[in-house]
Amino acid sequence: MPDFESDTFRAAFTAMATEQNTLENIIQQSKDAWAADHQRKLDAWRQQQAEDAEAQRLLREQQERENEERRKAEEEWTKKEKEELEKKRPKVKPFVPNKAVETESMPTPAPFAMNKVRNLDFVEVWYFTEEGCSEARHTDRTTSNAMLALTQEEGRITVTSAAAHRPSSKAIPDEKLSWRQMSIGKTGLLDAMSKEPGWPKEHVVALGTFFMEIDAHILRRRAYGEEALLKYAADVRREWHDQLKSTDSSVQPFDIGVINQRRLTAIHEDILNIRHANNVARSVLSVRSV
Repeated sequence: MPDFESDTFRAAFTAMATEQNTLENIIQQSKDAWAADHQRKLDAWRQQQAEDAEAQRLLREQQERENEERRKAEEEWTKKEKEELEKKRPKVKPFVPNKAVETESMPTPAPFAMNKVRNLDFVEVWYFTEEGCSEARHTDRTTSNAMLALTQEEGRITVTSAAAHRPSSKAIPDEKLSWRQMSIGKTGLLDAMSKEPGWPKEHVVALGTFFMEIDAHILRRRAYGEEALLKYAADVRREWHDQLKSTDSSVQPFDIGVINQRRLTAIHEDILNIRHANNVARSVLSVRSV
């Protein structure tokens, strides 16, 4: 505080003194005014110090929260990265100690054929024959299964193996199969269908009945009878699949287990007529060449 009692201040205050406001009063008022102003400035400084300290505290808390959030984000990112790496890491099943390999390797149809069965579509019996499964094994060893294909099913885009949509160039139509190929292949086809949840049991049984009827048919004993039965089986099975997946409400799929004898006989007669015509043509050519 300034020395308001000094001669300098007294000389200055004397000119201001009056009977009502004496010199002593002026000196006291000056002291009081300075003290009040000093206290105000001191309070303001203390308030500023408190506000600065609070701001520093809030800033530290904010920085701590940001650091904690950053730490958690880094931990979460690291965790997800490890999970992604774990997903991408090749996995193998544990083996059974002392278990020997099977005596015979199990036939494995091509992914294309299995995808057809899974989608309830028609697929050639050849894919389930010895030749078809052998071709599938060879293709699987020489091509990559990593190739993917985009497909649309029921309005949804899905990603599947490209092999599931690539037919074999060596596939043989059902009517061109040998009887042995048909006998072996239809067993593999029925087995695949029975393991596919999408195929109703009654449909699999009906197709099994169909093949049994074909196997046991008396026409096999006649000339070109097996050829006619293979042609009938190929045509009828494809029609059955077409009707099963038809979106036309007026289409009522037939029971494939019931053999249409008239249609089978017509197919057999057509084959006999073609064979007879071919024989006649060869005979005529032989006579002319003599």
